[in-house]
Amino acid sequence: MPDGPAGVFRLMEFSYTSGSDPRSIHEGFSVLDFELRFLALLAAATVRAAGQTAAPVGRSPGLGEWTGYLRRARQQLSQCTTVPAGHVGQAVGKVLDLYDQGVPGAPRELRDLKRLRDHISHGGPLPAGESELATLDELVHSIADAVTESLTPAELVLRDGGSGEFRPSFVWEGDEVSLWPFLHMKPRGVWHLFSKFTRAHPAFLCFGGGSVSSSPSDEAVQAALHPLLKPKKADNGTLEYFVKDVEQDLSGFADDDSEPVYADHDQGFEFYWDKATGEGTGTQPRRDYFRLGPNNMRQWRAESDWVPYTEYLRSLANWPVVATRLRQKLEQLERQLAKEEEDTLGWASRERATTRMAKVVVSDMDGSREEPPQTFAALIDGVDQDLQANRGQTQVVFINGEAGIGKTRAMLDAAKTRTLEVERALQAGESSDRALFLYVRSTGQVLDSLRTVVDSAVASTRNLTDKGVKALCRNGLMTLLIDGFDELLGGVGYSDAIGSLRPWLDELGGRGVVVVSARSSYYMGQYRSSVERANEQGMPFVRHRVATVQRWSPQGVMSFLDEYGVPRESLDRLSEHDRQLLGLPFFAHAFAEMTLNPDEGVIKSNALAERLLDKYVAREERKLTTGQGDTALLTSAELRRMFEYVAEFMATHEEREADIGELQEAAQFAIEDELSSRRHLKQRLPVLCGLTAASDDTSASRFRFQHELFFDQFLAGAASSYLLDGHTAVFQGMLKQSPWRSATVTGVVTAAGQERVTRAIADFAPRIQRTEQQIESTVAATNLGALWRAVIKETGRMPSADIHNAVFADELDLSGVQDVDTRIVGCELAGLVLPASGGWTLRLDNTSVKKIRVSGSPSDLIGLHGVRHADLVELLLPNKFLYRREHILESLRRYGAEVVDTEDRDDDLPAVEVLAARHYLTTMVRRVEKSVILRSDYQPEDSRLKWTQEYGPDIWKRFVNELLNSKLAHDDTFSASGERKIRLRLKCSAAAILADDGTRPGTEEFWRQLQGN
Repeated sequence: MPDGPAGVFRLMEFSYTSGSDPRSIHEGFSVLDFELRFLALLAAATVRAAGQTAAPVGRSPGLGEWTGYLRRARQQLSQCTTVPAGHVGQAVGKVLDLYDQGVPGAPRELRDLKRLRDHISHGGPLPAGESELATLDELVHSIADAVTESLTPAELVLRDGGSGEFRPSFVWEGDEVSLWPFLHMKPRGVWHLFSKFTRAHPAFLCFGGGSVSSSPSDEAVQAALHPLLKPKKADNGTLEYFVKDVEQDLSGFADDDSEPVYADHDQGFEFYWDKATGEGTGTQPRRDYFRLGPNNMRQWRAESDWVPYTEYLRSLANWPVVATRLRQKLEQLERQLAKEEEDTLGWASRERATTRMAKVVVSDMDGSREEPPQTFAALIDGVDQDLQANRGQTQVVFINGEAGIGKTRAMLDAAKTRTLEVERALQAGESSDRALFLYVRSTGQVLDSLRTVVDSAVASTRNLTDKGVKALCRNGLMTLLIDGFDELLGGVGYSDAIGSLRPWLDELGGRGVVVVSARSSYYMGQYRSSVERANEQGMPFVRHRVATVQRWSPQGVMSFLDEYGVPRESLDRLSEHDRQLLGLPFFAHAFAEMTLNPDEGVIKSNALAERLLDKYVAREERKLTTGQGDTALLTSAELRRMFEYVAEFMATHEEREADIGELQEAAQFAIEDELSSRRHLKQRLPVLCGLTAASDDTSASRFRFQHELFFDQFLAGAASSYLLDGHTAVFQGMLKQSPWRSATVTGVVTAAGQERVTRAIADFAPRIQRTEQQIESTVAATNLGALWRAVIKETGRMPSADIHNAVFADELDLSGVQDVDTRIVGCELAGLVLPASGGWTLRLDNTSVKKIRVSGSPSDLIGLHGVRHADLVELLLPNKFLYRREHILESLRRYGAEVVDTEDRDDDLPAVEVLAARHYLTTMVRRVEKSVILRSDYQPEDSRLKWTQEYGPDIWKRFVNELLNSKLAHDDTFSASGERKIRLRLKCSAAAILADDGTRPGTEEFWRQLQGN
């Protein structure tokens, strides 16, 4: 038991004893904070014991607030006539005099103690020499002596509080000062000193036991504290959001073993925390101040002034170093890609005159509401705008496009261009508000989590981790670019397409932008289904858009070839199909390299894709030799067949990598014998270009094709071989394994011929409905649709048989098809372009179509039968673009189409408010969204949400109000830059409101109010 009040104080102070003498400057400030806290709480209790009303104590005071409190207490104590007030008042005066002396030996700008503490806490360098540290240590000892001197004449009295604690009083000459509830002792001799009370329970510092803090839930403690503390601040959601966001952001830079400590501050709040350093020196203690400035601008107190909060995060991340090292990493990736092209295809390292900018078409998630084509740079500008606006929904932008269309190059170029821009601005001493783009490549990282991939991508910065990147992304300072997102988790990506991204979306909390590229349009369908399921489980607020990369125009191709120095007459030997392939940058580059290579001569008559594969196989064949006379271990045909088997293995496992065992198995299939029959073959397989080792253990190596187009083409070779050999059932089995991209589909039709393909898929179609696995069924139906689409395009005519149970993920264009008289049964079509010539007949039986484009006369719609207008998102007439369901229905009827999902045409339409509500809710279903961000007047914050204005702003506002009145939605306010915003959040799915089947309370009332009944 301590010997009196002075002993209690000395016991607590002893907890701050350091092995160094003098204490480090960080330790010194910790002790100083404790001493001022103890004395201020003692002063408050002394004033109260004298019968006066003590100034309320802050709910989470820091050093500045404690010194301010002592100044006020000095005046109050001077007016008290009790003995304790004389002793404590004398101590307060001495302590303030000592504090105000500051640190005389420090530089002028750091002589003030608080300013020195802030400088050190912000990572500032220690003053030169040791005199300042010794002075601070002397100050701490002097303050301790002053407090001890005031307490020495007093006695300690402990009373049982009845709740498992002892309540202390300090007694001077019979005058008692109760320290309860600021100080109490537990039975085992552990003392508890008030720290803060900002959440559900107060927090206390603990002295004399194994724990350093406690948060008692005892109601007696809380009830005693409340009247002695400052009242809780008026509800300020904006400030509360800021506090929570700062705490979350600091976790991205803090040492794993530390927790940021919050405290109130005169102008806002502060956090004391330990920053993890990337130089291997441990941690850096910091104390940072924050506030809401004019217009609720988030600000941080730098050494000289209040600056935007984003500047604080840049300083934590060491922005110049991050920009430089990310640029270096991107340049390394560029060199790696060029090396792969040189090793795999023999492409020379030529300096291109310019980088050709990709063009994209941006649409909603379901492909509707396409915007005019724009450059990739314009898309990136839109990303910047979304980052600056903090739109209240994490924006996910999917980059879609064919293999070889340049998705990787476009994303890599965008990331590198931005790092160069930021780096140059910083080197010139200029500020840069532009976000950095963190490019992560999934290739070679199959089965890794997104967190692992991001950690790997920022390892070179030496001061960023996955958590730090999330903090930067939340605040608009960084955007994640994920190349080949669906490759990360292999086959898992199809069954739970959002699974690996969701943890990131959860931690972004409705902020930031993520840009991802995926391998196929099929993946988008699976992602959509995955989001629908996640929405029912509390999915964070996300808005999706799709940017489809376009092929180069013929003019763009010619411009590229001219810059490359390719003679224009070399194009004359190409077929029309190969000329179209040049719209893919990969093939244009390949064609240029083949033409200019003196060893290649002119392009032979065989197809460009075949020529490319032949060259790839030939280069790999030269590596598989005995080393004795360079005898080839595999012929070109065998090696090609081996690669086809490898592609088939990858498709079966829904991965784009194969292990060494699968490579060996494929080689055995190719030679139709044991590997041992070919001496040295097993030992030489690891020299193949695509084999990369995760370690020195060759057995852990994994093989991947150097470009996704090679996988597509070899998979097409495997599938077409089965058809050519008469193994139709095996071919049909492959249709269920993985979605085929356009290059595979085209390759199969070209190699096997459209007649064989037609027979195989016509025979296969009825089996899809009996497929037990849903994923297999969807994959098979999507591949079936792609094959029908390719056959129709190749032949220019529709099949004689009906088309059953196919999913056309891409638009089915019949504009150039003659003599159409076809029935499509049980199918799904993303888009349908009707024939341009008249006299056609198209019967849709239990078939949904999202978009119909009329390429001929609208009057020809008389040949369209069985259309369901409720499925249509858009109807594009030659001079009219229709979105609203009633307008689509009216036009279909006017031009003679048979509509099968409507009442008699004489029925009255419901109220326009009902029509509008159906339109809004149907659009939210298509967009897979449960929230819309609004301004304070309930109009959409984002001007791109034109679907909300189809019926005018007043009807939209009525829709919002009725959702709220019927308790089908919440209107949550949230903090954002500029104007305060509202998040309209549905409590159930939009589909459930549309159904109005009595299972959801409020839906019946909602529709009744809109109808006006």
